[in-house]
Amino acid sequence: MTIADLVAAPDFRQESFGDLVHVEYQLRVLGLVCAAASEKPRKFSTPGSLEAWAEYGKKQSENLNCSDCRTDAVEVADSISTVVVEESGLSIRQVRNRICHGGPVPEAVNRALLRRVVSENAERIVRIYEHGHVAMLAPYFCTIDGSLTALHSFSGTAATYWPRRGEAVDIADPHVVDALNKLKFQFGDRLLDDFAQDIARDLRGFAERDSIYVMVSPNEPIAVRWDRRTSDGVEERVDRFMLGVDLARKWVTESGPNPYKAFLADVCHWPLLKRRLLEDLEDQDAAEKRISRELFPNLPQLVAPVPTHVQFDDDYQGPRVNLTISEACDEVTEGIHSYRGSTNLITLTGEAGAGKTYSLLQFARESLHSNDDLSPLVIYISSSKSSATTLDKLITARVAGTRIVDREGVLALCRAGLAILVIDGFDEMLGFRSYDDPLRGLQPILDELRNRGAVILSARASYAEARLWKSLKEHPTRDTRHRLTTMKLQPWRRDQLLKLTEHLSIDVSTEEAPEVRQLLTTPFFCLAYAAWKQAGSSGDFLRFVVDAYLQRELDKLEIHQGGTLFTKEDLSMIFCEVADMAARNVAAEVTRSELMDAAAYALGKELDEKERRRLESLCAMSAEWSEHELSFGFTHLAIAEHFLARQVVRQSPRLALALLSDVAVSALCAQLITSMWPEGQHETLVALISTLQARVSAAASTDDCLPAMASLGELWAKVHGTAGEARRVSRIIVERLELHGCGTVTLDQAQVQYLEVGPDIKVQLTNSQVDLMALSQKPGNPLLGDSYKQVGELLTQGGLASTPKGIRELLGLSDENADESSIEVFFRDKIANVRAAIVVDRNFNAPDEDVRMKWTREHGDAWQSFAKRMVAEGKLIREPVTSAGPVKWRLRPTEAFYDD
Repeated sequence: MTIADLVAAPDFRQESFGDLVHVEYQLRVLGLVCAAASEKPRKFSTPGSLEAWAEYGKKQSENLNCSDCRTDAVEVADSISTVVVEESGLSIRQVRNRICHGGPVPEAVNRALLRRVVSENAERIVRIYEHGHVAMLAPYFCTIDGSLTALHSFSGTAATYWPRRGEAVDIADPHVVDALNKLKFQFGDRLLDDFAQDIARDLRGFAERDSIYVMVSPNEPIAVRWDRRTSDGVEERVDRFMLGVDLARKWVTESGPNPYKAFLADVCHWPLLKRRLLEDLEDQDAAEKRISRELFPNLPQLVAPVPTHVQFDDDYQGPRVNLTISEACDEVTEGIHSYRGSTNLITLTGEAGAGKTYSLLQFARESLHSNDDLSPLVIYISSSKSSATTLDKLITARVAGTRIVDREGVLALCRAGLAILVIDGFDEMLGFRSYDDPLRGLQPILDELRNRGAVILSARASYAEARLWKSLKEHPTRDTRHRLTTMKLQPWRRDQLLKLTEHLSIDVSTEEAPEVRQLLTTPFFCLAYAAWKQAGSSGDFLRFVVDAYLQRELDKLEIHQGGTLFTKEDLSMIFCEVADMAARNVAAEVTRSELMDAAAYALGKELDEKERRRLESLCAMSAEWSEHELSFGFTHLAIAEHFLARQVVRQSPRLALALLSDVAVSALCAQLITSMWPEGQHETLVALISTLQARVSAAASTDDCLPAMASLGELWAKVHGTAGEARRVSRIIVERLELHGCGTVTLDQAQVQYLEVGPDIKVQLTNSQVDLMALSQKPGNPLLGDSYKQVGELLTQGGLASTPKGIRELLGLSDENADESSIEVFFRDKIANVRAAIVVDRNFNAPDEDVRMKWTREHGDAWQSFAKRMVAEGKLIREPVTSAGPVKWRLRPTEAFYDD
């Protein structure tokens, strides 16, 4: 495609309105061509009005080294004054403005004259371009998917290009952005222009293709003419928008201004959308309850919920542990409209059976039952056993049944704060078969959320969350910033178990064995324990859980030659192999052929046709279509964890080592391994951990052994967390590490999210990172040497500290006099790794109430001078923040910041 293709007259069958729109497009192409022909082009604002582009084309044409080309440019610019409605004397400009503000296309438009103007404009622009004035079209024009597009707008961090046909395309390529930044655009009314672009972007999910036309004129409301898709056909609409006195975005209606989100709610038939989403949600909820009935058939299904608590860690208040999951979800909802300057990624982590799915379904259900017309609804999406291969397809499949919104409509609602996207089991998505780059699967929607909205991601363990945060920090473009809020389901306490069993009228007055008590930390195993108690508390608890599960499967199998096709032991070995295979693939399911291979390997024989057919019908292995064949997965993840642990225990040390090296076992799986380990063979488990440590230590880099580091961390925590002697471990990843007993514990190259240190423990950290350390009630400093420098936050009876200075104060250490170089290193490190947007006032001060920005006050007034210098050197960009009250700015690092 060439410039000639961009400016060529539209199809002759197109209506007059299409010709009027194309005149504006021609003026834009003319202005950009003339700018590209100049070594020092005049500054211009984007997107600019019709009149502004005509004036710009005239001025910029003065630089053309050709009188004929200058004349052509002026005539194209003046063409908007051509009278095309002779009766009333209306020019092209006047007709276009009238139509865009809601008026009809005048019947008396001289179509032939208008067509001639468009054709002559095209000829003149092509002559200018072909005369050879332009050496290179970039960055004023950009080729996207093989088509040439014209610059539409530029925010300083991303550009939007306008193709000849189709929707505008956003570009965040650093080379394009850097080239545009060098042109030093005059941004004009940036807030109004940004609003106009967001309206056009939001309407893509509801409008007929190529029907959206947005007009921005000084001192006038934004006018949008568009065709809305409906089940009855196309509805032509004209809507107007404005910025209020507090810069709030408004939809202008006959009854007066309304919030912008009221417009989107109106467009998507809000009450009907909520009703249809709720109908689909009830189907998913019924499926979850069916699994519970099958696993625990003798327990009442209508049980009053026992609140589960979470550790909630956001960007502004820091970690809190006294919130229920319902209260935490309420905070997410309340914070959806607060300015943060970045998309809020909320991770909900917890072991299999911890209640993640139940909690998220409840959150979604309550949002859809809400009577508040404009409170955000929750769009719940389960990725478990889905046939969708990408997140885009997953969203599309989830909302297709509404027949109201599609993927683009969902993202528009999320950007406006009308919807919260929940992805349950994001670590099971086909795009996340490797934890090493989870951001890749999320990036398509994060780019389109444009630093707005909230997305909740649930995962079985924090390993996936840690990889997600690593991906966010290493995102190559750095043009979009996301903040990470964490919700971690806390282990159930005994009082919660007692509350559950009280509802079930089950006596649990007797004290459980230690190996049982250690497992009663999730709702799933507490329900299993209640069922065990109801059965008479006979036998081993873990054996009861699995035997009940296996017996349920055996009852489904037909009798074959006087007996069942498979014994309990047969099924147990098959399920162990399936759990092993799925874990190695970092997947929630296996294919039909993999299931048969696992069975053949476990039983040591090829299965006949009847055995194959009956194996496929097992309730434990629920079948779903995935791409071109059936896939099979455990009906509950806690069962998958159990069989994976059993696989480790039943194998030889060599095979167990290989499995633990390839698979990052969770805290629950590690607990199950230690609970199942044969009595009297504790030394073999210790030897296995030592061998795993040797393998991890021998790896060339930590990137080569991440799953093994996670397995080592969780097992080491369970076996060596409490001991009566000094111990050392190297290269571990662990979510929660509790150190008790006595002696010195050395953690080398360790990544620990939560570290609890007992009263008789000393800790030596080397090249490690501890996100949060909690000390016992005993006063004193248990950290040896400079270990405190490797702690992100410290929690003691004296309070919570999140800066080096605060941590030193809580530990009773003397203050350090930092030199200028160390202060700069400190601030640079914080900027590179901070999760929150850096929002400051005109004097570069962060809000006092923002506890997560306390680091800016760590070295007195040094932050203000540092930040000002970084802005002056172009290493930080200062962007205006749309908010009421005093002026605020967001600071964003540029590529130059990272190049130093």
